[in-house]
Amino acid sequence: MARTEMDTDDLTEMAYETITRAGNVLDVLRSEIGASASDMKTEDNFLHGVATHLRKILKSPKSYLDFWDYIEEVDLKTFRKEVAQLLAHVEKVISTPYCDRGDPAFN
Repeated sequence: MARTEMDTDDLTEMAYETITRAGNVLDVLRSEIGASASDMKTEDNFLHGVATHLRKILKSPKSYLDFWDYIEEVDLKTFRKEVAQLLAHVEKVISTPYCDRGDPAFN
């Protein structure tokens, strides 16, 4: 039976870097973004979903941190800046033609 979901192993180098960068922002963000790949059929679907998620976080970063019980541990201003930088990376990957994003990370 053919696989209908994507795996992080299917991501190009640039797209996979999104997950790595998310881990530099917050460990739980890395887990969320990595896990979301399995819900997507293509890399572009994955990237657009990540961009949407990051925009939601930027609209209410305090609520996001509070939900994950990081409100006391993470500087809100720094978090907001790092999420915005991650979103900029995702938008750069989306604007890069697929053939220029590098080989899938683990193939």
